[in-house]
Amino acid sequence: MKRTYFTYVVLFVFGCILHAQTAKQSFDGSDDNWSFTSNIPFYSNNNGTDIWRKQNKGNGRISGPFKGASFLAGRDLDNEYSEGYTGLSSPEHILTFETVNLNNLTAELSFRVQYVGVDKGDYIYYQLRYDNEADWDYADYTFPVFQTNQNGNFNSRGWQEVYYKIPSGYKFARMRLVIYQNGNEYLGFDDFELKTATLSSKYTSIEGFSFGPNPTTNKLNLSASTPINKITVYDVLGKQVFTKYNHANTWSISVESLHSGMYLAKIEAGSSIETIKFFKK
Repeated sequence: MKRTYFTYVVLFVFGCILHAQTAKQSFDGSDDNWSFTSNIPFYSNNNGTDIWRKQNKGNGRISGPFKGASFLAGRDLDNEYSEGYTGLSSPEHILTFETVNLNNLTAELSFRVQYVGVDKGDYIYYQLRYDNEADWDYADYTFPVFQTNQNGNFNSRGWQEVYYKIPSGYKFARMRLVIYQNGNEYLGFDDFELKTATLSSKYTSIEGFSFGPNPTTNKLNLSASTPINKITVYDVLGKQVFTKYNHANTWSISVESLHSGMYLAKIEAGSSIETIKFFKK
């Protein structure tokens, strides 16, 4: 009789579930505690056609904030105002977030972005440095949220989550978001969070959790003693590949469409979270 063995693997000690919020910025002002600066002051010019500001309603084809009352909206960022303020012919818009003390613990960074109609001349990326200095002469980590060499208009298909797991061993982390955009295109940013792990695993593990096979060819099977609600899969660069929702103790996820390689998955069951790695053949 053939028996299937599910491999019990916890990738990074979510650990320590990341339920202790360290820093948050949703542009709402009420409970935001992650301060930031902008190299170009917020503005609204040309009857609101050139904008870089916090706002609580839709921005053209972006319907409104992902969460809370407000979000950061941008449109036609390379304009006469931004050029005049910076003295540059094609200025980048940069948000620089204050340093967070990680205490050498693992942490997760996430935020939401939405873009509509951007093209190959536009780009969005964020950078991390693991120190408490002020310069950005180099970055320890850079991730291109959007960049392409192809012609055409590109959309994020709604609010997209950007996620990155910061490994343990760093005392500090600071972040900046760099954006260049020119023309009749729409941008939105919301829900920036940097969470550090706690040393307690009281709320971490999903009871009876298992998964397999690993490596897998076409299916990833999940099992737990409590219903699993959500799975989010990321590639090794931290880019979200897909998210699926359910409410079942056993769950079979198709991964046939994924390219071969390693992936990370965050599995949620109520207030409990497991983070795993799996390999697609």
